[in-house]
Amino acid sequence: MNKKLIAGLLMFAMSYPILGGRSSSAATLVELPGTSGVWCERRSGYAITKEHEIRLTQSLRRVTGFAELHFASDGSLSLGDAPAAEGGSSEARLILMRAVCAGGIFVIEDYSGSGSVNFGQAAQEHVYETRGGRGSEVWRLRLDFEDFRQMQASSEVRAAFDEGFTLLHELLHGLGYKDAVRAPELGECEEVVNRMRSELGLPLRDQYFGETWRITQKLTSVRLRFRSRTRAGSAARGESQYLFFLLSEPSESSGETRAVTRVDRVFRQ
Repeated sequence: MNKKLIAGLLMFAMSYPILGGRSSSAATLVELPGTSGVWCERRSGYAITKEHEIRLTQSLRRVTGFAELHFASDGSLSLGDAPAAEGGSSEARLILMRAVCAGGIFVIEDYSGSGSVNFGQAAQEHVYETRGGRGSEVWRLRLDFEDFRQMQASSEVRAAFDEGFTLLHELLHGLGYKDAVRAPELGECEEVVNRMRSELGLPLRDQYFGETWRITQKLTSVRLRFRSRTRAGSAARGESQYLFFLLSEPSESSGETRAVTRVDRVFRQ
């Protein structure tokens, strides 16, 4: 199979939102974590662990500048004293405030160790109230926190591709933004996220579709290219930096694709 075609299939499996598979559930709204807003799952088997909640909170504070941002005991996201925000990305603050006020329900779920999610995934569903037929749009934002530990990249690239940035990417799907559909494109979501990275002086993602190399029959190496920012006014594009991770092919029994732990080194051009 053509290497570019493999890359496209892998990257769609990683992060494209599940739109064609929109589901409808007969459930009362009180069974959801709450009304409109952004919520940390607290009750199901996909509840965010305390450690992972801390990692996500710290990342979102760094990216947005909302120093008092936290998840309340019921799971709801609080931005704290938003006008007092310092540093961070104004673009990220705007997106997060839009998500909180958009009228939809965004539920963050912990899919760490899952074979169905690589880094992040957004799944849309429509939940109906059993009495009255009133509906509510729900976005399940699934994060695999272990994948961020297992990837190999420089500290700069890690800072530009962590739990907070990935959550913001997935939130953008719920706000109507799309991913790339062909290789030369970056996609609407990553164009917005790159503006956030630029405000923070971080490397910019230079491609949406990853480049792949078959290592064994069931193991594929994937790399994503980032580009370091240059000095203002410079004509140079900046140095390429790469994020590496491995994907294992689905087993006959599981039908799952999985990121695995080892990559030898990070290359720079």
